[in-house]
Amino acid sequence: MSKFNELREKFDRIIFHTYSVNYEADQIVVQYRFEIPGLEEFTPRWEFPFARNFNPKVKIVDMTVPPEEEAREVIEVLCFHLGMVELISYYKITCPKLIEVRAGNLTKDQAAWWKKLYYNGLGEFMYRNGISVSEEELFSFTENSLVKTIGQETGVSMLERKIYSTRLFDGRVIHDPGTYEGCLIPVGGGKDSVVTMVLLRDEKVVTYHINEIDSVMKVIALYDAKQYDYCAKRVLDKRMIDLNAKGYLNGHTPFSAIVAFSSFIVAIITGKRFIPLSNETSANESTVQGSFVNHQYSKTYEFELDFTNYIRSVTDSDILYFSFLRPLAEIQIARIFSRQTKYLKTFRSCNVGSKKGIWCADCPKCLFVYIILTPFLPEEQLVKIFGEKLLDKESLDKDFRELIGIDENKPFECVGTRSEVGAAMKYYVERGGQSLLTDRYQSEILACQDSLDDMLDSWVNDNQVPLTYATRLQEALEW
Repeated sequence: MSKFNELREKFDRIIFHTYSVNYEADQIVVQYRFEIPGLEEFTPRWEFPFARNFNPKVKIVDMTVPPEEEAREVIEVLCFHLGMVELISYYKITCPKLIEVRAGNLTKDQAAWWKKLYYNGLGEFMYRNGISVSEEELFSFTENSLVKTIGQETGVSMLERKIYSTRLFDGRVIHDPGTYEGCLIPVGGGKDSVVTMVLLRDEKVVTYHINEIDSVMKVIALYDAKQYDYCAKRVLDKRMIDLNAKGYLNGHTPFSAIVAFSSFIVAIITGKRFIPLSNETSANESTVQGSFVNHQYSKTYEFELDFTNYIRSVTDSDILYFSFLRPLAEIQIARIFSRQTKYLKTFRSCNVGSKKGIWCADCPKCLFVYIILTPFLPEEQLVKIFGEKLLDKESLDKDFRELIGIDENKPFECVGTRSEVGAAMKYYVERGGQSLLTDRYQSEILACQDSLDDMLDSWVNDNQVPLTYATRLQEALEW
């Protein structure tokens, strides 16, 4: 019996017991309680400050008092749904067959939505753990998760109600009384969010990030707009990390879905009308060729549409979540970014070196960013950014083969399409560029059919970008 089947037989359900939303002196603290019966309980939390400033060059968000009473119900309901996506990290420990939601209730359509997100968002996790099940087989919601009337039948004791002060949600659409303006821009510290920040600098911007990350803060410190900075704190339960270390199931979860739900809460707190993400059309390409497995599933246009439709089932808020860069491919974003010279020394996208704020210079993400900038920056400048000439590294041979499409599957990283990498490398070789990897695979590179010029002129119409913002993107494409 596989570990997957053994664990889900032994631990057959996970329970979302309660969540609480407490308004403290200077922040909102959201506490969740999950349980895998017979194994462990988990109490992750979030902290959303009323006013927080980590950047001395940036003014403090004017939120020294809690949100208006009318807005609190919207926030509290959204916190329930944030808990549903937070639950994924704890669900994957044993992948139980049943999910029991006692903290609130889901409509049948919402339950189906969550099944799709869990299945597709855990696609990489299942692939790398050798798990082969259908969406229907992965799990089911218990009946009491779906009832629409709230009462004692949900299994929440009076003691739990008293301790957690939980507002139970019954699936109805909640009215949002707020009026909003300006942009809340999630920042990851890489080239994509920099491009979004720069092109929307005059839009009453609040930059948003989860937890203090050195590379993110350095990029925000360089931002020359009159903007505010907002940092939410996400605290994982250490007991989950301990179980992972003991050999329970572990792997990739859809982090961008966490960003989606949490950013909507922050947009209400800060009064922002738009949440412009920095996800490009390249994210739509699957990682495992010919399958649904995509490391970037929660960055895809499919998820973006699903999320905006889901939010409409929760609240009538006029806040709009969309990806500003969706009409573009990675290669076009790289071209625009290459002109933002003051960010070249500071931006970081490397997950391996994220804690140290460095490029590790030995992973597929570093290699991809190096390659995608090759047509637009001189080689000596790339070497200065990354510390060495990555195309000369033998250790990156496998990553190069996967990125360019010689091997079937792409690396499990947030990277662009195989055709973009091929076009960038063909451009490099045809202009006399030489390196260990491009010399080794020169015939495969020159056989690439895609034209760099055609890619740079492309525009994808499947997007939700407001017309005025789309015009800015089109202007930025002009070289």
